[in-house]
Amino acid sequence: MGDAAPAIATSSEVDPGLVFLGEAERAFERAHERAGGHLDAIEIAGVRVDLAFAGEAMRAALLPPLEHLACGDRGEAAIRISVFDSASTGVGAPDLPWRPPRVEPGKSPVARYETEECCLLASAATGSLAAVDFRRGTAVFHLDDTAALPANERAAQLRETLHLLLSRHDRWLTHAGAVGRDGRGALVVGRGGSGKSTLCLGSARAGMEIAADDYVALEPAAAGPVAHALLSTVKLTEESAALLGIGPDLVAPGEFVVSSERVAKAEVPVERLAPGRIRTSLEIVALVAPKIAGLRKPRLERISGARGLRSLAPSTVMQTRTRGPSALPALARLARAVPCYELELSTDVGANAEAVARVVGGDA
Repeated sequence: MGDAAPAIATSSEVDPGLVFLGEAERAFERAHERAGGHLDAIEIAGVRVDLAFAGEAMRAALLPPLEHLACGDRGEAAIRISVFDSASTGVGAPDLPWRPPRVEPGKSPVARYETEECCLLASAATGSLAAVDFRRGTAVFHLDDTAALPANERAAQLRETLHLLLSRHDRWLTHAGAVGRDGRGALVVGRGGSGKSTLCLGSARAGMEIAADDYVALEPAAAGPVAHALLSTVKLTEESAALLGIGPDLVAPGEFVVSSERVAKAEVPVERLAPGRIRTSLEIVALVAPKIAGLRKPRLERISGARGLRSLAPSTVMQTRTRGPSALPALARLARAVPCYELELSTDVGANAEAVARVVGGDA
């Protein structure tokens, strides 16, 4: 995700970010009054998050991939995100204090304004707006029209807002998948296109547990790092579906939609592709960096913690930048604490899964 620094006229007396935040909160209240609403409580890495929806359109679009994290009314929420759209509520978002950036083909620039007290995010690709209040642990999220949002981009809409708020609770959204057995797992790391999603989903279809294919909430617990699920969906390209033996009976051709990244992908519930395999958390006992190699048999090599960190940290740090606390120390501790491996992938999906299972079982 590219970031564009907006030019905002500021003074020593008025913070335009806080002004916009207040206007966004009032707009949500008007939308809630007009369209009614619903409050859903979820728990991510032990942190309760209240999602307040104005109307049903945004709830129907954004909640399903998070429903497996539902926690009812247990305890007081540490984070609250108010969500509304204009098309179904008739309420528009306040004007941004900057001119939105242009969208270049294949890119998703985000304009960001951040201080110690708040952060504003505006996506030029989807038109989404997020206003985050660090002081109170709250945020407002807005879209003009959910119908204009590609189906394969709905699940990730709240991700950066959640990252900004969860980081204040020492929970780190990490660009990695996580698969395992009996509650013990491997963090599957690497840049986009390295084979993370295919390896994670292939492992789940081979009978392993899966917490995520692309992003986890990492908790650096005293007893050892834990990867927590965020979404109950995975992304597939037509190529990865063919490699995994997933046919049109499971993923219809029409589900592969070209997103703002200009790549056709399908966002599919894990339960459809690997029934009963999703798990909300896994204790991380190893780090695995896949590498697409096209071998007949996978090749597993123990690597240093430094190499493991280089596979893990850059994409996470770049995609979840903030002026607040950094994820890098937590990621470095993890790479030092668990054995790290590079897995050169074969064309045999089952053999790749067996290699991950050996790592998780301590037999590598």
